[in-house]
Amino acid sequence: MVSTLPYEAPGHLAGMVFLPPAAQHERPGGGRGDQQASSNAGGSGSCGAGWLVFGTDAALYRLQLPVSVAAGGAAAPAARGALLQAQLLAGCEGIQGLTDGQGDRARFSFFWVMTSDAAGNVYLADGFGDGPCVRRVSPSGVVTTLVTTQLDNLWSPVILPNGYLALGGSSDEKGRLLLIDLGLTPVLPQWRPAADDAPASAARRSLPADLGALLDAQPDGTADLTIRVGERRFHVHRAILSARCDYFKQRLAGDAFEDARAAELELPDADPDAFALLLRWLYTGAADVPSEQARGVAELADRLLLPELCAVAQGVVAATVIAGTAVDCLLWAWGCSESRDGGGGFCELVAQLKEWYVSHHDEVAAEAGASRALLAARAPLLMVELTDAILKQDGRSRKRMRA
Repeated sequence: MVSTLPYEAPGHLAGMVFLPPAAQHERPGGGRGDQQASSNAGGSGSCGAGWLVFGTDAALYRLQLPVSVAAGGAAAPAARGALLQAQLLAGCEGIQGLTDGQGDRARFSFFWVMTSDAAGNVYLADGFGDGPCVRRVSPSGVVTTLVTTQLDNLWSPVILPNGYLALGGSSDEKGRLLLIDLGLTPVLPQWRPAADDAPASAARRSLPADLGALLDAQPDGTADLTIRVGERRFHVHRAILSARCDYFKQRLAGDAFEDARAAELELPDADPDAFALLLRWLYTGAADVPSEQARGVAELADRLLLPELCAVAQGVVAATVIAGTAVDCLLWAWGCSESRDGGGGFCELVAQLKEWYVSHHDEVAAEAGASRALLAARAPLLMVELTDAILKQDGRSRKRMRA
């Protein structure tokens, strides 16, 4: 049944969330427009059945639940009493900005959609098109900017079961997914089937699948180590990392290093997305390596003493090379090999890419001819080797034609 509440919003609504009654809701700070909810909204005492929080472009308001309805299920009409009076939570109608503060001292720029956690905090993506950022509004109306980004826009925040805040975004006309580890608790607990609800023929479990599920469930209280990579934190298990990776086995061994007793370790100069794939490999023994991340995964796997994963990532690089990227891929692989004095497992990849370049040199010249000058400038000896191989190949072709 649909009922229309006797309330007139001060502007078009940009989002709405429910806050549970368990959250402690203090009266927001500030004065202008800060009105107590009327008796139709449930009074101004305890938070009853919770709160309905909604926002316009510039302010957040809240209505106390439950809202009384007339007989037949329709909301009590305005004619029978005063309109519902929403309470200002934060912001100031008609005045925009990106100012942190409490109540009407805070400013919002432009947000669209919001979400809430079990503690009664509201999270929203603000500054649409003008320095987008992630902001939190406490139950008492305190606005805090948590994260600023270089993306063009952010929208539609949602709290995932593992406590991450997920948002959509865009940059250079490409869609992005932003995940922020805030350790949040969703309003609704994660659904887990009861024993009676389990399917009669449940799929057979496996160790890789169970360990993958353990990784996906983090943070669930079982992890005993946090690894910081850039701005992201990964909750992991020492025993698994030590058993599966010689780098971490050495770093976490006994009292040999101070890291063995640390609750949080930093992995500098590493890409968080590449490390997430590497963790998947450590826990499950497999990982899908996208072509755009293959180089980063290969370098990180080599650095962390994981030759099998390094070989998988190099295979993705070799399998996805095209005329337009051949020189760039070759220079990257050659640079990795040279920086390791010809070792590090990159020699074979260099050989594969050289063979591909020689076999497709006409295509490279047609589609990315200018890149050959870059190759000659950065790696002249490599260019000589390639030129010799091309001349040798062309010579064999001419001999076959004469024969």
